[in-house]
Amino acid sequence: MTQLVHTPRGGRRGLNRRWLWLGATVLFLGLGAAAADGPLLTEDTKTLDPGRIELELEGNYAKVEEGTIWLLATRVNIGVLRGLEVDVEASFVHLDPDEDNTRWGVGPTFVNVKYRLLDETEHRPAFMGAVALGLPTGDEDFGLEEKGVLVQPLAVVSKTFGPLMLTLNGGYIFNTADSDREFWVVRGSFEYEITDAWSLVGEVSSELSARDDTDIVVLRAGTVLAITEGIEVYTGVGFGLTRDSPDVTVTLGVTIALF
Repeated sequence: MTQLVHTPRGGRRGLNRRWLWLGATVLFLGLGAAAADGPLLTEDTKTLDPGRIELELEGNYAKVEEGTIWLLATRVNIGVLRGLEVDVEASFVHLDPDEDNTRWGVGPTFVNVKYRLLDETEHRPAFMGAVALGLPTGDEDFGLEEKGVLVQPLAVVSKTFGPLMLTLNGGYIFNTADSDREFWVVRGSFEYEITDAWSLVGEVSSELSARDDTDIVVLRAGTVLAITEGIEVYTGVGFGLTRDSPDVTVTLGVTIALF
């Protein structure tokens, strides 16, 4: 996540500044979740077939120096055309600082549009472009209001090697309200199919400030398990690698094919 939200009201100045980064972490989780499948933030080049619709229910937990964050998200993924998918996510956020009042409320809404420009061949990786929008629907009293819109263009490249798929992401997060709170996005992941129903996944996900030395880098690993043909469950655990990153993150979710 990034420094893309206003500081929650109340509490000590130092704590408020830190909780700005907690809210930033919430957006890091949320924006990545709006743009990715399963427990990872890294977007891959897979898209739903036209007419297919999925419902995702996901919970995220983050432990940071001054407290904890919970984010509950509901996401609908829609296959529109061949290679074209649109995802919409609504979220609810709970902040529990150690030395301040607990806060909870509606978080931002995310819309993600992705289109696979090139399919993978034997000698060429698949290539996809995506644009994610973070809309200012956060609860003002909660402290997650954002006057501007967050815009994240993303380039995605994936290549499979037998049961292993490797993916790279590169992009940028624009903030229409405050250009000082903009970040470069760099992510890399792997997905290894152990069986047709069970995969192991992992990634390094980072958002690097375009203006200062504030960097969020998370190392994450997880698993995806197909319970039935139309239901998958996934889980992931992440560890922060920089001072501005969350110490620990946990993700649990389920994907249900509706059509």
